[in-house]
Amino acid sequence: MKTNNVNMLSGSVFKGLLSMTVPIMIMNIMQTMFNVVDMFVLGKFVNDSAVGAVGACGTLITLCTSLLIGIASGANVVIAKHIGSGDKDRAEKAVGCAVLFSITGGILLAVIGVSCAKIFLDLTNCPEELIEQAVIYFRIYFFGVPVVMFYNFCASILRSIGDTRRPMLFLMLGGVIKVLLNLFFVTAFNMTVEGVAIATIISNTIAGGLCFIVMLRSKDMIHFNYKRMRFYTSELKQMLFIGIPTGLQSSLYSLANTVIATAVNGFGADATTGLSIANQFDGILYQIVHAPSLAIIPYVAQNIGAKNIKRAKEAVAKSVLITIAFGASLGALSAIFSAQLSSLMSSTPAVIMYSQQKMIIVSSTYFICGINEVLSGSLRGMGKPIIPTISTLIFMCVLRIVWVRFVFPVCPTLTFLYLVWPIGWILCIAVALSVFFPTLSKLQKI
Repeated sequence: MKTNNVNMLSGSVFKGLLSMTVPIMIMNIMQTMFNVVDMFVLGKFVNDSAVGAVGACGTLITLCTSLLIGIASGANVVIAKHIGSGDKDRAEKAVGCAVLFSITGGILLAVIGVSCAKIFLDLTNCPEELIEQAVIYFRIYFFGVPVVMFYNFCASILRSIGDTRRPMLFLMLGGVIKVLLNLFFVTAFNMTVEGVAIATIISNTIAGGLCFIVMLRSKDMIHFNYKRMRFYTSELKQMLFIGIPTGLQSSLYSLANTVIATAVNGFGADATTGLSIANQFDGILYQIVHAPSLAIIPYVAQNIGAKNIKRAKEAVAKSVLITIAFGASLGALSAIFSAQLSSLMSSTPAVIMYSQQKMIIVSSTYFICGINEVLSGSLRGMGKPIIPTISTLIFMCVLRIVWVRFVFPVCPTLTFLYLVWPIGWILCIAVALSVFFPTLSKLQKI
């Protein structure tokens, strides 16, 4: 009988990882592209102010939601470990606990986001001409945050049994409906930012609902049982222990990019626009190299749960090869054709030049970021989530602040500024490896 699940405990490790990675890759890219569609529809049928209002909310939304989404990764690890050890009872408890946490956490975040929208946007110095529409978008989006969280947790639970295909298909279906609703709300009802916000909520409701139906009908260990829907102290502690550092790490990435953007803004509007264009392509590239790290988390967790350390180690090695293959090849193409890609979004020579400067340095080395992501994911799967967060804080945030403040003035060119990206990734990898091998040795002795 054909199954959507990947058997992570036996069979070809490479084939299993690839069959999990590709759907995650496609899903992440499509999610990024659907967000771009929001901006396109508003720019085409409304005005630039609406585009700016949605854009002004982007970083804030990421900062506010990343912690709960990180805890979804913690749920993935806990459930995968119970599956690997064959403990159905604890797996079902973890599933019920995760679903309840997604709902309660989402509601709490919704209350905070809706009530504090203006305060948050004022703290980011949102331009006065954008603030009214930005507040509307922010409040509507956060009103729907519970369903956004629900989808992320349900998709993470499905990934714990190796099912990455159905979350991808459900998200794609929701995304297509979102695009159609964007056009419908904006053109037929003359809505602006509220139209794309409502479409986003409906899209996530559909994707999350379909994932939940799979869990209800599942005969695997991720079957959802209403009687298990409660906070179990042991399961919740483990989810938070792994998930909170993971969420904080995502937030730190956003803060680190803000530090660089501040330095680039000093070169003028063309440089700022060029950086924004390069970020769009680098964002897609990041989703590609990040995908293997999402696949390796349950792979490592299940095999550690089954006490098959050798297979877990092999999975990490194969995952590194996959991220290098995708990251190095696509990163090189992105750097080589940086001028042509940048010209798709701007015809101004100076803007294209500034965009190229980042893409040539950062895109071509993004495979190094992929290696770091895989090692970080592997450590989370081993139950060691603190180290990746600390190294991100030091080498992605503190290092960039030091670089911008003290090193960059020595050679004040953007090419030199962008070198901090690969340098930071390499240092993070060194720290991860210093923990990875000793942890494996300890696990082998248990």
